[in-house]
Order: sequence, then C-alpha cells, then structure tokens
Amino acid sequence: MLPRRGARRGGRGGRGRGAGRVQPEMREQQQLAPPAPAPAAAPVPVVAQVVPDQLSAEAKHLRDFRKYNPTTFDGSLEDPTKAQLWLSSLETIFRYMKCSEDQKVQCAVFMLTDRGTAWWETTERMLGGDVDQITWQQFKESFYAKFFSVSLRDAKR
Repeated sequence: MLPRRGARRGGRGGRGRGAGRVQPEMREQQQLAPPAPAPAAAPVPVVAQVVPDQLSAEAKHLRDFRKYNPTTFDGSLEDPTKAQLWLSSLETIFRYMKCSEDQKVQCAVFMLTDRGTAWWETTERMLGGDVDQITWQQFKESFYAKFFSVSLRDAKR
C-alpha cells in the first residue's frame, strides 16, 4: 500500500486540516467589517543606560591599580617594619603605573583598613579635608609620623 500524500506528522509547511480555508460565514463578516485601526504606539521613554565601560577616570585608575594586587594596611602599631614595607610596595606599583601625586594618595587610602582607615580620617581632617589637595609627600610624612617614627627609622639605619 502506498502512503497517502500529506500523511506525515505535521503535514506540509505546518498546515493542518482546513488550513487556509475560511468558512462561508466568516467570509461575509470579513467583507462587511472595516479593518480595525492599528493601535496607536505609545511613545517609548528614553532611559539612560549605564554602561560598565563608562567608568570615571578615578575608577579606571583604581581598577588598574588593583590588578597589581597591592596589600592592605590595617594600621597596626605592632610592627613598624610592616608599615614601611607596605608603603614601599605601593611606591613600586606607582612607579610602574606612572601615577600622579593625587592618584597615589587615592590608591593608598583605598588600601587602608581598620585602624589605618581611622588614622586617615583624622589625618585628612587635620590636613584640610580634601583628599585631592593632599600631596603624596604630606601623606607619607603623616603616615611615617604615626606608624614608623623618626627614632625607629634612625635605629634601622
């Protein structure tokens, strides 16, 4: 026995029984009824989208700085050598990154934690309160005065 034409599942082109045929009553209704007007499209509000690549210059710089895996400093007074090594490691990164003075301060402050952060907040107020106006030299002097005093530096020499 030969297979019937169109007997496959799904039929031809996705048409089922009666596809493409319109009942006689429907033809009359379609001819009498005027076409429905297309619904008016409401204006779509324009919303600004934040694109991750559109970071501020400071954020990009901090992102690049973090790629060097700098260590944090917790403000511990137990080992002054740790403070000296921390600052020295940051300066090495700054040299490779060719950081400006204000970028150095921002990056160093970003890596302070615990007592280090508390020290910085106090120091920032004493130096004028605007991190962009504080030089790297001022930061280092204040840092060494607190965490690596002159007497300790002299004793290490």
